Amino acid sequence: MSDTTTPIVNRVAQSGLITLDLASYLPTNIVEFDIKPFLFKELLLKEKDFRTAMKEHDWAQFEGKNLAVYCSSDAIVPHWAYMLITTYARPYVDYIAFGNEAVLREVLFRKNL
Repeated sequence: MSDTTTPIVNRVAQSGLITLDLASYLPTNIVEFDIKPFLFKELLLKEKDFRTAMKEHDWAQFEGKNLAVYCSSDAIVPHWAYMLITTYARPYVDYIAFGNEAVLREVLFRKNL
């Protein structure tokens, strides 16, 4: 009886394909910043009060984190309010996105990938 068995060869390992661990691309250190508590009666944005509150807010607590800025109420928030938050938070945070945590996770995942 002749030995005609062929040795098993791992062709996938030899093909040069690269395996990616997608979990390593998931973002970390995400915090949310809700505008709602800074609104008058949690519905209206009073410019003077809002600007004062943003100036006095402790932005250093977001040091080295990714910030998701959103408003959990149905208030109409002008675009400049988000820009003002960005102005104050930018020296401390790594990345800022406008939306909740899920939006920021998706943006950062795509950016990392």
